Amino acid sequence: MAELRDHLVQPYTGIADVKRVGLAVEECAERVGRFGYVSKQLMLVQAGKMTAVANWEFKAAVGRQLWESALHWGIWRDRIGELRAHEHLIERNAEGALYDLFQELLYSRDDAEFAVGLYGVILPAYQEALLRYRTETNPLVDQPTVRAVSHVLLDLEGHLAFGQSVLDALTPVDAPELAAWRDHLTQYLEAAGGIDGTQKVRPTFELPAPRSDGDYRIAPSFARDQRFQTSLPKISPYSEEEIPEHLLSKMWVRSQEMTAAELCASVLFEWEELPYEGCVDLARHCWDETRHSLFGQAALEEEGIPLETLPSWVGYAKHTLPVPPQKRYSHLAIATEGGVMAYPGGKRGEWEWCKDLAQHPLMTTYQDFDWADEVTHVRYGREWLVRFFCKGDRTRAQAMADETVAERKAYYEQFTQADPSRPIDTRTSE
Repeated sequence: MAELRDHLVQPYTGIADVKRVGLAVEECAERVGRFGYVSKQLMLVQAGKMTAVANWEFKAAVGRQLWESALHWGIWRDRIGELRAHEHLIERNAEGALYDLFQELLYSRDDAEFAVGLYGVILPAYQEALLRYRTETNPLVDQPTVRAVSHVLLDLEGHLAFGQSVLDALTPVDAPELAAWRDHLTQYLEAAGGIDGTQKVRPTFELPAPRSDGDYRIAPSFARDQRFQTSLPKISPYSEEEIPEHLLSKMWVRSQEMTAAELCASVLFEWEELPYEGCVDLARHCWDETRHSLFGQAALEEEGIPLETLPSWVGYAKHTLPVPPQKRYSHLAIATEGGVMAYPGGKRGEWEWCKDLAQHPLMTTYQDFDWADEVTHVRYGREWLVRFFCKGDRTRAQAMADETVAERKAYYEQFTQADPSRPIDTRTSE
């Protein structure tokens, strides 16, 4: 009969170094509070910069990273309450050196500076602080935090691996202005005592003059890199008369959802009263729209059509930028996505068309998940626009969305008047 040699089984569930004194609860809570603030700021800064990032691949990564940063913020919010502390430990960093660091990052002048600041300074410092925490705390008594650290580190490793591809693409890699910018941000990081506040603090009087000069404003445009030809009116390069061309048109339409993602990012950045749960939903909405755009890109590439050979429509959210963020979001979540739930037609109809008429397995899969995401987005609209912002008044929320539809029509009339022969799509769609 087989038997278990009890003395050979790992003790302490496999956790090593359990007799290390480690950090006290109060110190753990202090650091977790700073981690929570850093994650929140990574979400907000990337939301604020997304429209300005021109490189297509970098922009898409920002859409993903800001959502994962929102999730990290939630991890730290949950843990801080278990450490006899309160979320105010996160928010009290909103005035001080960490705040100044992220304000400076917002004022990066271009993709190169933003990449250097994000992937060359702040994320490596965040990773270093998490690793330091793991080596200093007692891994048994503080196992829930150690587990949280490990999960956040897993995402950060992915962010930094992608970021290295951006840094490797910089030319010249030793540009003096980039070295100066890296040094600028490093000094602001040092003034904060590092990400976790445990490092030697640089006196603020030694800091270079700040770039930031008040509230950061999102640029009223949607940047694309030099590979792309942008268009404000929506002019599909394909007709919808024959199935093969109509299929390509659907692929192109999916690929153009990046401006919907940028709209979400701008709303997330500007909606100041939105609670944590709403921030996570908006961040997820942003990443979903980014993914949808990548669905279209991948489908077109499978047909041998590089995305940059087609016009890049940047007009979806353009007319909404001057309005408050809540109204801007209503154009997407209520006027657009709420309108594509009707059947026959709608998102279910698009999925059925790709499955039954076009018989295209890859696009069928993409439309299937696009449909699932859109159902979730309508729920976001009901929660944060109807219930939260409009206090349950559906009529008010719908009226706000209807105004954006009228404003969209008026906005596109300028293009029709300029060239009446031009077939411009003015439908309320992404």
